[in-house]
Amino acid sequence: MRTFGRLVGYRAEESRATLSAQHVSKEHHVLIHTAFVEPFNPIIGAHYLVLGEADNVDGAGVMIRARVLNCVDGVNIAQLQRAITEQRHFFEQRESKQVNAK
Repeated sequence: MRTFGRLVGYRAEESRATLSAQHVSKEHHVLIHTAFVEPFNPIIGAHYLVLGEADNVDGAGVMIRARVLNCVDGVNIAQLQRAITEQRHFFEQRESKQVNAK
């Protein structure tokens, strides 16, 4: 799973960070388990890109177990999103060509 968001909180003793992401006009908070990416130097208010697995956590909903946690401040997020979409499209086309060739 991949997600973006602004770091709004970090609890080192729990290896837990909180990202805030806005979709349309609604703000969402996403819990991130950071044990696999520590030591981690958090910058509260900075934008982060997270790659990891989603887990259900009792009482907390979904938590992402981060395998990659990168600060992407200064990166044009909309352009990064377009690049990821183009890359997916390329891989889908390549895969369909390989399936059709068999």
